[in-house]
Formats: sequence, C-alpha cells, structure tokens
Amino acid sequence: MTRYRALHPFDTAGRLTRFALGAAADVTDAVIRALTAAVVDRMDLDELVSRVDVNQVAERVDVDRIAARLDLDAVLDRIDLAALTKGVLTEIDLGRIVRDTGGGMADETVHGLRARSVRADRMVDRIADRLLRRPDPEQGDEHEQDSDTGSVVVSVSGSGSPGSSREQTL
Repeated sequence: MTRYRALHPFDTAGRLTRFALGAAADVTDAVIRALTAAVVDRMDLDELVSRVDVNQVAERVDVDRIAARLDLDAVLDRIDLAALTKGVLTEIDLGRIVRDTGGGMADETVHGLRARSVRADRMVDRIADRLLRRPDPEQGDEHEQDSDTGSVVVSVSGSGSPGSSREQTL
C-alpha cells in the first residue's frame, strides 16, 4: 500500500463504506431471520393454510414436468409387489372365481362327454342291429316297459305275413 492510498480520504472512505456495508448485511440477515422466526411462531399456520385455494394451486402445477423427473424404477423398488398382489387376490377372491369357472367348465365337459357317449351307444346299437340283422327300431318297433317287473317288452312286426309279430322280454 502506498502512502497516497493510505492517506487519500476518498479511498479510505470507500474502504470503510465497503466494510460497514458487509457488516451491516450480516447483521441485517441475522435480524431478518430472528424476526421471521418470531412472526412464524406467533402465527396460526392452520388458519393461514385454510385460506389457500388448493384448486388454484393445483392448476399451476405442471404434472408433465413432475412425471418427467419421476424415477419409476425407484418407486417400484419401494413397493412390496408380493404383498400388493396378495391383497388384490384376497380382495377379488380369485379362488372362488377359479372354482366357479372351473365348475362350469367341468359341467360343460361332462355334459359334452355324456352326449358323445349317447351318440356312440346309438351307433354301436345300430351296427349290432345290422350285424345281427335286426329290424330298424325306428321303423315299426314298439318298446313298452312292464311297470311291474321293470323289464322292456319289444314287439317287432313280422315282415312275412300280415298280423304276425313276435315279442321278446329284455
């Protein structure tokens, strides 16, 4: 430092001003912090927040910007997927749905198998009738069930002379 700078009044005043402003800024910051804390401590924040229009705040929120910053992998890592899945399955009662659906499918399958079995039985009967040269039951056979014994009496009209017939009890 030269003698001129040390003795020059404007230079010294500038340095003192800068020092005073720096010190005043530090003091001002401390005073503002203390006053703000005192004001906030005396305020009823519930009443203050109740005055805020949440819908107006929500309109100003940029959801796309928030979604762009969101790390979905981190969010999924925080979720217990096993517990969530178990809760959903319990809530919708998947076991009951499977039982109901499976029961319906089983009924339909059994019904289909029975129908096929009946058709197969009829086909086997027709083949046996042809092989044994039995007359076609749909063309003139009369089947009657004896109510006392439960046996079936089959009457077959004869093909030879009129009025001839034979009966066989099964």
